[in-house]
Amino acid sequence: MRSISRLARIVTRAFGLQARLLLITALVLTTCLGAAGWVLDRTHKDAVRTGAKEQLLALAYGLLSTAEELGDGLSFRKALGEPRLGQPDSGLYAFVERADGSIVWRSPSMLASGVDTHAPLKQRPAPGESVFERADSGAGADRFVLAYTVIWETLGATEVTFWVLADRRPYRDQILEFRRNSTIGLASAAVIFIVIQFAALRWGLAPVRRMAGRIRGIEAGRHTDIGDDYPRELSGLARNVNRFIAYEKDNRERYRRAMDDLAHSLKTPLAVLKNAMRELNGSDAGVIRDQVDRMQTTVTHQLSRAAAVRTVLPKESVPVMAVAARVAHALERAYADKRITTELADSDLAVRVDERDLLEMLGNLIENAFKYTRSRVRISTRATDEECAIVIEDDGDGIDPADRELVVRRGTRADTASAGHGIGLAVAVELAAVYDGGLTIEDSELGGALVRLRLPTVGDATFKG
Repeated sequence: MRSISRLARIVTRAFGLQARLLLITALVLTTCLGAAGWVLDRTHKDAVRTGAKEQLLALAYGLLSTAEELGDGLSFRKALGEPRLGQPDSGLYAFVERADGSIVWRSPSMLASGVDTHAPLKQRPAPGESVFERADSGAGADRFVLAYTVIWETLGATEVTFWVLADRRPYRDQILEFRRNSTIGLASAAVIFIVIQFAALRWGLAPVRRMAGRIRGIEAGRHTDIGDDYPRELSGLARNVNRFIAYEKDNRERYRRAMDDLAHSLKTPLAVLKNAMRELNGSDAGVIRDQVDRMQTTVTHQLSRAAAVRTVLPKESVPVMAVAARVAHALERAYADKRITTELADSDLAVRVDERDLLEMLGNLIENAFKYTRSRVRISTRATDEECAIVIEDDGDGIDPADRELVVRRGTRADTASAGHGIGLAVAVELAAVYDGGLTIEDSELGGALVRLRLPTVGDATFKG
């Protein structure tokens, strides 16, 4: 039972719904047609054997009706009725034998045939009865043998047995031919049935495939719901899925608005406190300023982290370089005093993430590059079939390999010269993880840091909530 359960689990994981139905159909059909073929073969084999018995018995009756007494023996002057009995070694033989084993008559076909006339069967039938068996009647030949015994009154009331023998090869060939034809016929019927079943399943499961396609369309941003044009069996499911999508959409917007309201309600008092701290003097002023900065950093990080929790799919794909260019141009104005040269690769690559999330990630990463660069920032993309890598490089001092893992943790900064370095990277890491992406830090050929942000391309995103 365990092996059967294990096999069932393997089949469930390995095959889709249509493949499973076809597999079950093929197994049931093979079993049923195999059983039907076996029954047909046995029935035909029995019919051939019965036909052979009736044929040989008819020949025995024919010999009996044409036999004439000739002295102490019998003569068959009339036509035998079966031409093969007159052809040497034709495969059909006959002879007449007394009870003492003496041969009264042989058919011409027994010449040079090697047929053993000494009791081909172990036991002769009783008078008026016949026996039909398969037996070896000499020379290794496999034959059907029929014996029919009568009492010949004019020959001294002696028992006379009429033997008729026939080679099994024609009957065996007939059985093999039927078996071959029935196998071809049943196999053809099975193939035709499976093809029809496949077409029926394709047609029957078309609404399920259409629903799956609509869901993929929602993931890719082409649709906002899965529609409602489905059969009765799926209409309830479609209705519930559409309600769930609408609920999640509303919930997401409500969550974002709540986060925005919370951010404003917390950031404004903190900003007032921070500005007020500038007018304070004394040893406690520095401690208060540090605590206010720490509170502001914690609020920023926790709000950004909370915003990274997603329970719905993005509705659209976003061109990477368009968002990167928007961020870079804004930062060029903010860091105009550094006269930074920004290099943007020419790429139309798109990723399937929320545009605000992409703006948040690129904003943090590009701003870090602007903070720590000397004069040059380069932004490019590299794509594979499964993911897109957004590469941001600068010519600053870079990040020490020993600190790279710490930098992407919660708010940890490898360099405290500019506030927020670690927060920005940590937020980018957490947002990327929502889309099964990631972030790595390497050395750039420009001399500074190379940050590689990996995100799924339009057709391959999966989401965690």
